[in-house]
Amino acid sequence: MIDIHTHVGAVLSWSKYLKGWVYSSIEDLVDYMDSCNVDIAVLLATPGISKDYRLATSEKVLKLAKLYPDRIVPFCVVDPRSKHALERMKSFIRGGCMGIGELKVQMRIDDERLMEVYAVAEGYDIPVLIHMEDEKYCYDINRLERVLKEYSNVNFIMHGPGWWKHISAEVTDEVYPSGKVVPEGTVVRILEKYDNVYADISAFSGLNALKRDMDYAKIFLRRFSSRILFGTDFPCISELGNQFGPNGDHLNLLSSLELPVDVLDAILHRNAERLLFE
Repeated sequence: MIDIHTHVGAVLSWSKYLKGWVYSSIEDLVDYMDSCNVDIAVLLATPGISKDYRLATSEKVLKLAKLYPDRIVPFCVVDPRSKHALERMKSFIRGGCMGIGELKVQMRIDDERLMEVYAVAEGYDIPVLIHMEDEKYCYDINRLERVLKEYSNVNFIMHGPGWWKHISAEVTDEVYPSGKVVPEGTVVRILEKYDNVYADISAFSGLNALKRDMDYAKIFLRRFSSRILFGTDFPCISELGNQFGPNGDHLNLLSSLELPVDVLDAILHRNAERLLFE
């Protein structure tokens, strides 16, 4: 198995059952992997723009990944508004980072400064993992098509509530909507139209999008089995105070849907293998 979305460092719990900060080291990440039979994890950096996260920077991610070269795949990211941002990102890629992410900055997704980041990904032929959140991070799913057209050679891995809420054609102001999915949402239309888009099911955003309508989830995952990626967002904290990953929520959900073996294999590792290693 490959977990496409993990971090190390500290996160502020948003669970009412667990107060304060939770810290996870690289050893904790590997321990989670061992306990859940995860062979490889993508270790994401963050640009350090949220007060609720003290997660590893690109420098640290690259350093830690070298401790487990066969199991940890490093991604890098910098705030594109920072000084010498693109040159710093290029240096991380030359140093061994195999993708850009988690790209999570307070800009529209087609902001020209972000378009320059996508150009770097195109130049190095590496994927970009984006956290999308309405009016907050890399926002406005309606502008995503401009990005996908201009950078058709870049593989984009989409994640976050601003992406997953649009699995339904009926969208409210709720960050994590409930209720039956109304076909066909913007996510479906984008996945149908652009083959350079992948969907990361990690965190509560991905989990909620699938759990809110299990019948539709089964159809959706079969239909787009070649573009769905298993991820957890370790050490993100669930509403019950457990860490995604060790709690098995994402794996348990996939298992409960009784998907065909080839679909499950694609989601758990084959799609990620194609993105990262081919």
